[in-house]
Amino acid sequence: MAFRVHTDRLRKGMVIKSDVYTRTGAVLVPNNTPVTKDVVALLARHFIDYVMADYQSTASSPDDIPSPESVPQVRQQQIEEFKENFHIAETTLSNNLIDVVEKEKDLDVPLLLNMLNNIVENSENEVNLCNMLFSMKKNAEGLYTHSINVAIWGQVLAKWLNLEKEEIDLVGTAGLLHDIGLLKLTDKAELPPRFTFHAEMKGGPYGKHSLLGYNLIKDKNIDISVKQAVLTHHERLDGSGFPLKVKNINKISRIIAIADTYDTMIMEEEGIAPRSPFWLLKHLEDNGYHKYDSNMLMTFISHVTNNFIRHNVRLSNGMIGQIVLINKFNLTRPLVQVGNSFIDLAVRKDLGINEIMS
Repeated sequence: MAFRVHTDRLRKGMVIKSDVYTRTGAVLVPNNTPVTKDVVALLARHFIDYVMADYQSTASSPDDIPSPESVPQVRQQQIEEFKENFHIAETTLSNNLIDVVEKEKDLDVPLLLNMLNNIVENSENEVNLCNMLFSMKKNAEGLYTHSINVAIWGQVLAKWLNLEKEEIDLVGTAGLLHDIGLLKLTDKAELPPRFTFHAEMKGGPYGKHSLLGYNLIKDKNIDISVKQAVLTHHERLDGSGFPLKVKNINKISRIIAIADTYDTMIMEEEGIAPRSPFWLLKHLEDNGYHKYDSNMLMTFISHVTNNFIRHNVRLSNGMIGQIVLINKFNLTRPLVQVGNSFIDLAVRKDLGINEIMS
């Protein structure tokens, strides 16, 4: 079955399923052409926004399904050490940010990065790290928890993008500092009453916190790209962000924008119904490619969805099953095993994942 696909989302392994014509009527890309970088570049040069492409399931049979033994497992000791290191990081970050806001002290960036490394290195691999971050979401409210989450998600995305260690450290620093300006919205160096991060994502009365945060650190001994990320982490590539409504933002800020959005939107807050990560990733897949860096977003979605293999889920019809395979051409519609049968959500459009249970 062929689908209408934006050219930004074409990937190797897809096949063009209808002749693509130039504005003069000549065939630019014929039917059944495999998608390559050259094909995508050709379409872009001719300002072709959409084409018909074939999405095929990556699994032809249950034989393709990875065994449980092939999926990294989190040990209980790891979970306890992760929580301990995370709580130490929260205290350390809180003390540092409040010192900056109230006493205009310098940040101890090496100390902050060291505490992040303790969390990441304890996890052994990125699958375990992502799983442990997800498992803590029910108790994840608060500025310092959110800031550490964004720093870690940002660093993980930077690794997936094969960035150098120096840039990964810059991403981590930017994640820790990105919301420091929220502490300037009151005169007590704390979050405003009835504040929610979901509301903060929309700007409004909280929209100036990016500028306030930049002003707090602009004269500190911090890399300029980090300062820019604090200022622009709510800007979007289509100009729809805030507070400056600029489109040209640096690499660090583009990474933090994705990490911040993801962590906020799956956060449980008072009065906010929790969303399934698959709902959010599908939402980003459908609506985010003009707002965020498309390559970064695709990389993030593909890796995060794969980390949910072997997680139990509740489907929209109430059935409980286990994710056994991610369809690389339809990342947010995986193959789910329910009992002895398999439900391909890429085919069953009437069903979705309402909840990830474990």
